[in-house]
Amino acid sequence: MLTNYYTIGYVAVTLHAILRGLQIREAFTQSADEMVIGFGTSGPSLVFSCRPNLNAAYVHEHYARARTNSTDVLPDAHGRTVTAVLRHPVDRVITLVLSSGHRIVLQLFGPQANALLLGPDSIIREAFRKSKLLIGQPFEDRKGEMVYDFDHPILTLHTPGITSIGQATRKLYPQLGATLTKELLHRSGIASNADPSTLPSDLIKSFRIQFRKLLTELGTPRPRIYLDINGAPSVFSIVHLTHLQDAAVQEFDDIHAAIRLFVSHKHAGHALDEHVAPMRASLRREQQKLHRALHAMTHEQQAANRADEYERIGQTLMAHLSEISKGDPIIAADGLSIPLEPALTPVQNAQHYFKKAKRSRAAAAEMSTRIVAARARLSIVTQLLDSLESVISRKDLATFTSENTEALEALRLVPKIAGRVQLPFHTFVVDGGFEVWAGKSSEKNDILTMKHSKPNDFWFHARGTSGSHVILKVDTARGEPGKKAKEQAAAIAAYYSKMRGSSLVPVAMTKRKYVRKPKGAPPGTVLLERETVLLVEPALPNDAL
Repeated sequence: MLTNYYTIGYVAVTLHAILRGLQIREAFTQSADEMVIGFGTSGPSLVFSCRPNLNAAYVHEHYARARTNSTDVLPDAHGRTVTAVLRHPVDRVITLVLSSGHRIVLQLFGPQANALLLGPDSIIREAFRKSKLLIGQPFEDRKGEMVYDFDHPILTLHTPGITSIGQATRKLYPQLGATLTKELLHRSGIASNADPSTLPSDLIKSFRIQFRKLLTELGTPRPRIYLDINGAPSVFSIVHLTHLQDAAVQEFDDIHAAIRLFVSHKHAGHALDEHVAPMRASLRREQQKLHRALHAMTHEQQAANRADEYERIGQTLMAHLSEISKGDPIIAADGLSIPLEPALTPVQNAQHYFKKAKRSRAAAAEMSTRIVAARARLSIVTQLLDSLESVISRKDLATFTSENTEALEALRLVPKIAGRVQLPFHTFVVDGGFEVWAGKSSEKNDILTMKHSKPNDFWFHARGTSGSHVILKVDTARGEPGKKAKEQAAAIAAYYSKMRGSSLVPVAMTKRKYVRKPKGAPPGTVLLERETVLLVEPALPNDAL
């Protein structure tokens, strides 16, 4: 429901309050499907995701631009001031009205999502995607206004291709979207697949009453995220969804915090799949290869398993030597028609068949061994595939690889898998799917900070006491670590310090690039150029790797 018409409207209203009067400092991209607009020297950032299955626009207070692999976009917007943020009256579009009459149009159109910079003449000056195709083209803005006709005969509508009330509702009121349509019908007591022409008058009345109530609720939105049975974000909404009343829910006062959390978890899921998908594909390829090999070996075994037949022929020839002359091409004996090698003597022909019997037995035995090995390998691959289907978190993936390291390495499908397990650090997964590494000694602290962290990773250490260096690795999930992830990392640093027994521990947090090692300093000793102090309770997250 991130791109629902009403969600976008609420986002636009809050963006107007946040961004109005701010000057655009930069607009850049660090991935093909995400654009970031930064405001002021220390102001917020507007993140616009164009991912086909995850369109979103939201404010991020501390979005860090990478020093490398980032590119400026919409350069003509830099330095311009936001004068208003508007929602399109009928479309999934947010418009940033800029000084000098320019506009940035954010189109949340699923796979066709894009950000356009328009000049005062409504000509497309720049585009985030498909710029070569769009620049210089006039911008065509869809006209219209949102009007609901509650007396429309939707519930008795007879339209070709429309066979259910769910289809009819989505066709007449597309702005509701799938989630709100499902919620409206649930509140009305109407099954989504019900035939509109057969609904009784009391359900028609209920539909119209619940429709008005739902629109009233949408006028006073309250963001929330519904969780699946594994506790992962599943559905985003700005109103209470009664059809998900049995699901756990997390409510928010700030829609941007809610969207940021929802998107970060979805990105983490995509990041997880980037690890799981190649492994699954390799296992499936191996499974198919083994099925083909077993089919072929079974046929070969049947062909090779003719030892008894060759043995019988050899014995028959020995019993009829007096009836065979060298040069005979064939002999009929004991009901058999036996081909002979004319160049061989009768005895040599018999020996030839005995040798074929011996070779056949050896080949059949070898084929049986190969078939047993292939079936055992296939069983392992099938078990691994079944286990991989239950991997739904980075913790699950770590458990899967740890428990199946020998099998995966033996199959040569996942090389060097044990190398990661042997890292000399405590490792965890925190909110958003981000990994946290903690040193196990002063020497390991140095190795972690100076060799196993990147400049934009977050660095933590309990203040005023000895303890582990802790790194929150920002490249282990999509997006930026949120407040909860940082607090969890700080709690890990507090836990691995001499103040573990305290109720609250001050923990220094900074970017790794602000940490330096003085020349000749003892192991684990560093200096911080800047820091933020978090007061946290010592604790470890559940997702230890």
